[in-house]
Amino acid sequence: MKTKTAKTATEAAAISETQRKDTHFVSQYQTVYHSFKERPKTMLEVSIETGILRANICRYIAEMEEKGHIQVIRKGYCPYTRFVAGFYSTDEALFTTPKVQQLNLFDHDRI
Repeated sequence: MKTKTAKTATEAAAISETQRKDTHFVSQYQTVYHSFKERPKTMLEVSIETGILRANICRYIAEMEEKGHIQVIRKGYCPYTRFVAGFYSTDEALFTTPKVQQLNLFDHDRI
């Protein structure tokens, strides 16, 4: 008879696979964050430097923008593609606009 606390090998493998994916996500996110901290860069520059897929970098940027941790510092020509691209940075000293807490229309606690 199996107890509730005992896990099968399949269940244990599934948990460890999930934990590995989470660890991989965190390390990629941190790598991208630190790469943008060095100097303003395009997504493609970070992708080439780190080996992280640009689709993942795009997702990480969206998450960082929601948290106010990254901004587009300027628009310019990408050194690789020669097309206009955004140069992002996580260095708050370079941010052009201060972090602004957006008010929620339905936040009744502030009234």
